[in-house]
Amino acid sequence: YVVLHASRVAVDKVQLAEDRAAGAVPVAGFFLYPQTQVLVVVLNRSLDAHRNYNLKVVYSALIENELLGFFRSSYVLHGERRFLGVTQFSPTHATKAFPCFDEPIYKATFKISIKHQATYLSLSNMPVETSVFEEDGWVTDHFSQTPLMSTYYLAWAICNFTYRETTTKSGVAVRLYARPDAIRRGSGDYALHITKRLIEFYEDYFKVPYSLPKLDLLAVPKHPYAAMENWGLSIFVEQRILLDPSVSSISYLLDVTMVIVHEICHQWFGDLVTPVWWEDVWLKEGFAHYFEFVGTDYLYPGWNMEKQRFLTDVLHEVMLLDGLASSHPVSQEVLQATDIDRVFDWIAYKKGAALIRMLANFMGHSVCQRGLQDYLTIHKYGNAARNDLWNTLSEALKRNGKFVNIQEVMDQWTLQMGYPVITILGNLTAENRIIITQQHFIYDISAKTKALQLQNNSYLWQIPLTIVVGNRSHVSSEAIIWVSNKSEHHRITLDKGSWLLGNINQTGYFRVNYDLRNWRLLIDQLIRNHQVLSVSNRAGLIDDAFSLARAGYLPQHIPLEIIRYLSEEKDFLPWHAASRALYPLDKLLDRMEKYNVFNEYILKQVATTYIKLGWPKNNFNGSLVQASYQHEELRREVIMLACSFGNKHCHQQASTLISDWISSNRNRIPLNVRDIVYCTGVSLLDEDVWEFIWMKFHSTTAVSEKKILLEALTCSDDRNLLNRLLNLSLNSEVVLDQDAIDVIIHVARNPHGRDLAWKFFRDKWKILNTRYGEALFMNSKLISGVTEFLNTEGELKELKNFMKTYDGVAAASFLRAVETVEANVRWKALYQDELFQWLGKALRH
Repeated sequence: YVVLHASRVAVDKVQLAEDRAAGAVPVAGFFLYPQTQVLVVVLNRSLDAHRNYNLKVVYSALIENELLGFFRSSYVLHGERRFLGVTQFSPTHATKAFPCFDEPIYKATFKISIKHQATYLSLSNMPVETSVFEEDGWVTDHFSQTPLMSTYYLAWAICNFTYRETTTKSGVAVRLYARPDAIRRGSGDYALHITKRLIEFYEDYFKVPYSLPKLDLLAVPKHPYAAMENWGLSIFVEQRILLDPSVSSISYLLDVTMVIVHEICHQWFGDLVTPVWWEDVWLKEGFAHYFEFVGTDYLYPGWNMEKQRFLTDVLHEVMLLDGLASSHPVSQEVLQATDIDRVFDWIAYKKGAALIRMLANFMGHSVCQRGLQDYLTIHKYGNAARNDLWNTLSEALKRNGKFVNIQEVMDQWTLQMGYPVITILGNLTAENRIIITQQHFIYDISAKTKALQLQNNSYLWQIPLTIVVGNRSHVSSEAIIWVSNKSEHHRITLDKGSWLLGNINQTGYFRVNYDLRNWRLLIDQLIRNHQVLSVSNRAGLIDDAFSLARAGYLPQHIPLEIIRYLSEEKDFLPWHAASRALYPLDKLLDRMEKYNVFNEYILKQVATTYIKLGWPKNNFNGSLVQASYQHEELRREVIMLACSFGNKHCHQQASTLISDWISSNRNRIPLNVRDIVYCTGVSLLDEDVWEFIWMKFHSTTAVSEKKILLEALTCSDDRNLLNRLLNLSLNSEVVLDQDAIDVIIHVARNPHGRDLAWKFFRDKWKILNTRYGEALFMNSKLISGVTEFLNTEGELKELKNFMKTYDGVAAASFLRAVETVEANVRWKALYQDELFQWLGKALRH
């Protein structure tokens, strides 16, 4: 037998020949076996080893209407619908386009020809070598042969787009293709400009040149993912690559930048060196995600992405997910095709990135960089597994006179799920002794006893714990302690009023807890002079405290006491960390009758900074990137907190800005706060405002503006409007497929719409699952989005009943959902009264 992967193709005939013209090998027959997506060719005799054979398959297949394989997409230009054909093969959809060995380790060279009408152009991984024009208005483009590569990076597209181009120092031709009107407007110029700079940056950083003659970026209206790093032809959904300087906020600019930085990094980590098998998908995704921050730092050195923004956007976010008993290791076994989609989740991307950052920090960035250069050089055009990486990095350390077995350390972090919480206790009996313990951090302790795989195993990690001792005026230099046992004693000099701080700048993937005396000293330090602690340390303390309290390791009021110092905080990151930690807490409480006590307390912490910073002036001079990025982001964060917790002045300001827009039909709302103003306006004002925003959503052509107008509609307090929006979201003519999910999730975040979205999700589950079931991320994002804030016994029961009725798809996402809702219900039963009591007292003082 010859067994190839194939799915949804109709095979007409199969021929097999020996290479050396020795004639045909008789084929007895062939059949497709859909269960495992293979094409089986049956032969009359065995083939000889170490001989070359030539297999020819003649087949046909339909261009799909869904978003995977070789599919059709469309857009409207001058009132008429135009079509384009584009591919999405990762992870296993090349088999829908042609029979092949569709596994990453089987690399091959590909030579592609595409025949199309002359009014279209065709693109693939390589440049066109020759074009043959035929009489009837058809053209056949023959593309150059690719280097050795994996099937899932093969790509082609047929469209009638136009492009702009540039060339890198080393002569790589970079083009950006998009709809003609977007190219004319210059919407692709920003992406084109930074792509050129990024190729030059990576070539220098990795010391490995970009390996193809060209790189095309293709902006498509519909795509299942933000982007796909096909070698030489990377495909992006328009919202993540087109940018209109006159209507895009800084956060949108940042989003576009990071997606491009991520995909360009993949041209090395993924395209050039491919993981051996899907269980180590984090070897490409973790690196691309980590380099999002390193590469953006190169483009915007003042933004401190890797040192600061990484914490809130990656570390804090993935630790929420990885603190569940239903989590899984970064490297997880993949035994069958259906397991493959499962490995593409935030654990692979974000935990992968956080582990790489921890590694780079304890190795030293320059040693780590040299190790990565070696890794790429050794394995280029081939495949690598995690142990290849560990060995190369251990070698790099050895050359620097350090002997650490990286594999031994990192196996514990990649093959075990979850992460530790380190507890540092001052030992009051023995002077200058501290006790350091580690245990597996889980938000819901009761879930740990239920999860069988967690009952008997006492997870242990080798933990690079950095530590400093400080008091009001002085901080010691950093020491590193490797903690590898359940409990250890260490000698450290601690004066009476001195505090300890562990995991400096949160470079490690773990949480740190202290005895209450130390927490009190740290809070006191923040209030008296917070600048003794670095920005990242302040943000880290806030996040750790909220999470430790949420899991019951700390009294509930400690995090709320910590944020009292915020009225003095002038840096963006700690505010951002606080607002991200307050958000889930807010959602647990927002339907309670005592909610206003919590609301009032938060507003009290926000008020002074809100007044001090004020609102941004309208600067339409087209300069998106002000040097004061941090300041603008801080102001936006504080306005967001003020408006969402109901600051009266904030509400007034938003209503005035919206009313001015409606009456003058000129949008003078500052770009950076548009989404906040739209949302606040829709929630406060009447149905006319909703209709006005709905109309603007239909008429605007700027992709970034369309997205925030659509999300604003979900902020209404009117349940009829929310229901209307939910029903409209499934109409592809009105809302793009990839945006419908955001609509449903945003309605679920609105306390007035939570039960509506949850009911809509259950009623429409069959449609939603048919639409998004195969697209990575889509389903899991939707399931967690509509369930993560459910928090009553009744809702938990509804979730469990719903799970009994549906068939076993997305099982992992539903298990996580149940655990999250159980933890919400449990937290409310155990801690909500304690919290409200403390808040009542705090507000009286």
